[in-house]
Amino acid sequence: MNNKTVNHFSSFFVLLLLIFTGGCMKQGLPIYYYTLDGSTQPAVSRADSVPDILVGPIHIASFLDQGQLVTQNSAYSVNLEEQHRWAGDLQEMVSNVLINDLSHALGTDKIYSFPSTQAIEGLQLTISLLHLEKNPDGQALVEARWEIISDDGQTILHISTSSYKTASETSDYDALVKGLSEGLSRLSKEIADKISQLTSMKRKQA
Repeated sequence: MNNKTVNHFSSFFVLLLLIFTGGCMKQGLPIYYYTLDGSTQPAVSRADSVPDILVGPIHIASFLDQGQLVTQNSAYSVNLEEQHRWAGDLQEMVSNVLINDLSHALGTDKIYSFPSTQAIEGLQLTISLLHLEKNPDGQALVEARWEIISDDGQTILHISTSSYKTASETSDYDALVKGLSEGLSRLSKEIADKISQLTSMKRKQA
């Protein structure tokens, strides 16, 4: 076998190898992106006027704020779902949902995101989001520690930790995100009720 024949044979073998390995290469797994959604219920008309409200700062537990959706295996183990990711900044999405839901629940547009260029003379709501994931039972879990601060910027009028579990309609991730959005809406409703209560008490004391 002369050198020319060997070279042709080698080239043919390399070509076959490239075709074979190319066919066997796995295609990249698709990535799915999700957004939280606020309440679509009509705004509630409140009898008492509501002060301006500044929403933030919002602190999110670091394991939740990696870009991926999170599912719990147990109390000590979680999965970061690489194929299922948030479509944007999670803190911004949570802030927008809370502002939307509080606006509907309180019947006011005077709700602002921290930091604000507006001169706010009202209440401030700070939130630490502890859980926003699927728990081991398959439920959408939302848990947050929140504070309502008076217009002096220092006095804490109320502090609470709230936890909501929402059963998902199905086992897919769309249903999970819908359940998480519902949990945030339920949290907003609880906060709105407390703000209304504090506003009414202040009015009676005046």
